[in-house]
Amino acid sequence: NHASLLGFLLSDMGAWGTPLMYAFREREKILDLFESLSGSRMMCDYMRFGGCRCDAPPGWMERAKKLVDLFPHFIDDLENLIVENEIVIARTQSVGRLSPELAISAGITGPMLRACGVNYDLRKVDGYGFYPRFKFRIPLGEHGDTYDRLMMRVLEMHESVGILKQAFEQIPSGSIINPKVKIRAFRPPVGEAYGRIEAPKGELGFYLISDGGPNPYRYRVRPPSFINLTVLEDLCLGHTVADVMVILGSVDIVMGEVDR
Repeated sequence: NHASLLGFLLSDMGAWGTPLMYAFREREKILDLFESLSGSRMMCDYMRFGGCRCDAPPGWMERAKKLVDLFPHFIDDLENLIVENEIVIARTQSVGRLSPELAISAGITGPMLRACGVNYDLRKVDGYGFYPRFKFRIPLGEHGDTYDRLMMRVLEMHESVGILKQAFEQIPSGSIINPKVKIRAFRPPVGEAYGRIEAPKGELGFYLISDGGPNPYRYRVRPPSFINLTVLEDLCLGHTVADVMVILGSVDIVMGEVDR
């Protein structure tokens, strides 16, 4: 997600071709791993209650570790295109500033919120899954402008590499799924629940209402893109039309989340 965003955004600023192709080169390596593991590049449908659908094919773990070991070189190359690039600095610094107060009141989450200096990451706040086992820091910005939002993605990719290296060391042996899990017979009690995770773009939440049956009575997804886009007008005030493309790119939306 972050690599593709930076590639597209640099292209929007005039760096035609090269950064985007670099980003998609690495993206293809990751999607190839997804495909060899699950049979699908995008909608993997791999995880199951109590485990996962199938075991990794021979050699898959070695390929994944090699990719993780080499990925920091790509991040460094991408960072060099941003940090010391005069055009990027001129187009992004002090452009599209978002204050912490507005971000919090609007419900902004993810890299956009942390670029304002707000230390809020659900992997730390909720401590769900295996994240409490991993050591990683939460990068924070200072000004909440487009430049800080770019750098959040770069720094977060570095942290993700560190998390993956720790995860590889902690993968247990044994069965891929708990045989005692019988999801078809699962009937949750009457009530409601909300679960959330820290997705690449922000908080991704799932709201469920149960009537006691095997299927949800009500189900709704809380996407980060739809919420984060609501402050676009505030970010664009006082800037030129040319700045709008850069500001919008730094918000990082997916139209499938927004067009609801």
